[in-house]
Amino acid sequence: MKIEFQPLNGYYDKILLSQIDGSLDNGTGKVIQKNQVIIADTIHSDGLHAVRHANGRDWWIVVTKLFSNKYYIFLLTPDGFTTSEQSIGEATWSESGGEMVFSPDGTKLARFNAKDDLRIFDFDRCTGVLSNPVYIQIEDDADNQIFAGLSFSADGRYLYAAEVKRLFQFDMLAADIASSKTIVAERELSPDCPLGDGISFLELGPDGRIYGRHLNGQSCMHRMNHPERAGIACEMVQNFYKFDFAYNNLPHFPNFRLGPVDGSACDTLGLDNHPLAGWRYDKTGGLGVDFTSVSWYEPTEWLWDFDDPASGAANQSAERNPAHTFSAPGAYEVCLTVSNQYGSDTKCKTVWLNTVGSGSPQEAVPGVKVWPNPTMGAINWTGAENATIRVLNAQGQLVREIRGANGSADLGNLPQGFYVVQLHADDNILLAVRKIHLMRP
Repeated sequence: MKIEFQPLNGYYDKILLSQIDGSLDNGTGKVIQKNQVIIADTIHSDGLHAVRHANGRDWWIVVTKLFSNKYYIFLLTPDGFTTSEQSIGEATWSESGGEMVFSPDGTKLARFNAKDDLRIFDFDRCTGVLSNPVYIQIEDDADNQIFAGLSFSADGRYLYAAEVKRLFQFDMLAADIASSKTIVAERELSPDCPLGDGISFLELGPDGRIYGRHLNGQSCMHRMNHPERAGIACEMVQNFYKFDFAYNNLPHFPNFRLGPVDGSACDTLGLDNHPLAGWRYDKTGGLGVDFTSVSWYEPTEWLWDFDDPASGAANQSAERNPAHTFSAPGAYEVCLTVSNQYGSDTKCKTVWLNTVGSGSPQEAVPGVKVWPNPTMGAINWTGAENATIRVLNAQGQLVREIRGANGSADLGNLPQGFYVVQLHADDNILLAVRKIHLMRP
């Protein structure tokens, strides 16, 4: 499905449908029908967006009419699609470009451009009906901007509206959403991006961060590190990335990892939200780390194990997005388990915390390999000649140090358990860190 643009008239005037059967032509697919007109009407340029139906299989697709408060709502099923219309809320009056997005859980639909301002609706994933319209007028000198951006945080708590010169945050849990408006960033021009014109389109990434682009085609990209935090703690970093090529837009995706509305009238296919764990971490300096859950399919409980028993009760957390200060440098096998009424899932990854000299973070040198793991006592490595090997126990205590080692060492007289092996060069530069499991026959 796509929107057709008429360059001579300067507006979009059709919704077109194409169908591809991926099973045909030996699995490479074949176009069955192309650019079939399903709506002939003027369409607003803030686009088209989709959200999963409450049954966890079908899709709702929403398109807006130009100079109107009309919404075309399509339901896509394995049997085809149906079309409905709904007029609700304040009408738009401009052709200004912006974005329309669903919240990650699909319960909210928002649309924004700098001229027509912000509109927020409740959305029923079962019936496809919009309700409870909220109109938030933003009067300032950005009303002449022709593009704008919009994105929800991964937890749906905050909505971000970018109007080129400024970036606003709105608290979706506030009794009065309009009064929660907070400016979290103002345009910063960079000599690395001479054609840059502020903050335009936004997109929530699979890592839970929000990414943004300039108004013009650019080689720079913005990044918001913590959209789930209030105010400037969201950490909007402008011109974070500098590419070696220019780009004109950001890909815009629906939430493919949205399951059914369990227990609703439309939960008829026997599908359940079995949680899927995912997370990332950000070092905050020294031994401090922020953890962010990017788990899917509606978990209701989070349990973190930081593999740091020396930290005592702080070794575990039930927060969704906790912070942890580790007790010593090393490699920690951190695990997140997410759960709901249908089950649980665990995701484990290694967090490397290496400090040298003054304690500033430093990553291990690529190309240095340590093996085997687990081991019965002997360990080997390549890429580090005449190295110093240091072995730390689970409490971060140094239990073995061997200087001038060339490619191998024997840890056979240590008690079985987990250890952190560090390889250092002669000038004390950290070459490798590996968490190993020392076993006994």
